[in-house]
Amino acid sequence: MRHKRAMQGAFSSLWRNDRKTASSANRQSRRQAIDVYRGLAILAMVAYHATWDLNFYRIIEVGIGVDALWFALQRAILTAFLLLVGAGLWLAHKDGIDWRSYWKRQAILVAAALGVSVVTWFQFGEYFAYFGVLHAIALSSLLALPLVRAPLWAPIGTAIVFLFLPAVFASALFNTRWLAWIGFFTAVPETADLVPMFPWFGVVLLGLIGMRLFEAAPIFTWSSSSPWARVLARLGRWSLIIYLVHQPLLFAAITPLANWLDQMPVDKFTSFTMSCEASCSEGNDAAYCRRYCSCALDITIRDNLWDAAADEVERMTRLCTEMAR
Repeated sequence: MRHKRAMQGAFSSLWRNDRKTASSANRQSRRQAIDVYRGLAILAMVAYHATWDLNFYRIIEVGIGVDALWFALQRAILTAFLLLVGAGLWLAHKDGIDWRSYWKRQAILVAAALGVSVVTWFQFGEYFAYFGVLHAIALSSLLALPLVRAPLWAPIGTAIVFLFLPAVFASALFNTRWLAWIGFFTAVPETADLVPMFPWFGVVLLGLIGMRLFEAAPIFTWSSSSPWARVLARLGRWSLIIYLVHQPLLFAAITPLANWLDQMPVDKFTSFTMSCEASCSEGNDAAYCRRYCSCALDITIRDNLWDAAADEVERMTRLCTEMAR
């Protein structure tokens, strides 16, 4: 009996020490360099969305919805965030998993993702963000956890599959909302935001693998006491809050400006926009028509709908009507 109690006490002590080790490691896993990179990414995202909003209201005209360079920039910002997710998972859990901290973070991510879905449902109706970037980060953080301390070939092999399988396989079966989040769709789903697991979970794993291999490299270990580094690091630590509030704040600032400029002359409308706004103006205010026609122009150019069939025009009309409200 004494031997059994001694064994139980030893296991209990070992479990407590493991939790303390994991908790201590997680507290020390935050690095200023990673926070600075995350701060730079969040600033780039805010700048991109501000430009998108200004273009959406036709205060500026930069082709952000149709230009390949802007599309590449949007993908680069998303890639940076997901790489940092993977890097952060390695730093937080390489020496042991603090389950309490992990599940707390997961709960916050899931709640934030559901909040985005609800808000965009009210804003865009059926085009709401049912699997956006926060949904992808939450699920990726769950799927990547077993690979954090697995043999290196496991995350590398999984990353290769997720990154390259969409290039060789696609099916119309995945065009539905219930399966589009996987990533094998043949037509881009109509939604406010979609970050499918294929290939983007592979990007998260690249961040995990890169940090695992090059953790001691100067690019990840530097620190600075300069004001800019401290500011960027603070922005990086609050990136989730900034992500959630920046668009409402941008719209709150840009909408009054757009209304004030409503009567200002515009000298660069294309014939498409002029025709669209002329037909839209019957029964709708000018600000709504400007937003609607900007959306219609972007989709028409992106999907080459100049000679579109009636059903394609109807689908575009429904989407832009929701986006312009």
